Amino acid sequence: MCPTITVIFGKNHLPFSWLIRVFTWSRWSHCGVVVGDNVIESTAMKGVVITPLKEFIERYNDHAFATIPVKDSVNEALDRASNIIGDKYDFAAIFGIFFRTGWNQKGKWLCSEAVAHIAGTFRKDYVGRITPEDIWRNSNDTVHNGIK
Repeated sequence: MCPTITVIFGKNHLPFSWLIRVFTWSRWSHCGVVVGDNVIESTAMKGVVITPLKEFIERYNDHAFATIPVKDSVNEALDRASNIIGDKYDFAAIFGIFFRTGWNQKGKWLCSEAVAHIAGTFRKDYVGRITPEDIWRNSNDTVHNGIK
């Protein structure tokens, strides 16, 4: 059996969430990796941080959990996650996604770039083009707002 990590996906009714979903053709505007009672996520204001799961759910009342495969082991995936905590947000990648270019910056992460990097199962040269929808399409065992 392939090892997996749990990802939480979220959306809300704020304009930025709506814009992300429209421009990326995604049902979700944000995602992060669930580790116990926390989420490792990349946010525009704070970069890659550890957020309490409860706080994430309060921001994104419409959310779902799903699992995605990891390239090696869960421990190695969590090591990759630990190594990027504190990195900055990848503002250039936003333009890269909208204009279909590779403007992502090394050591900076959108939420979906961070999840793809942590999983290690996406081609490294395309991580900057990964959206929450791409992560969603590669997931299994979906639970929406706590309901399977």
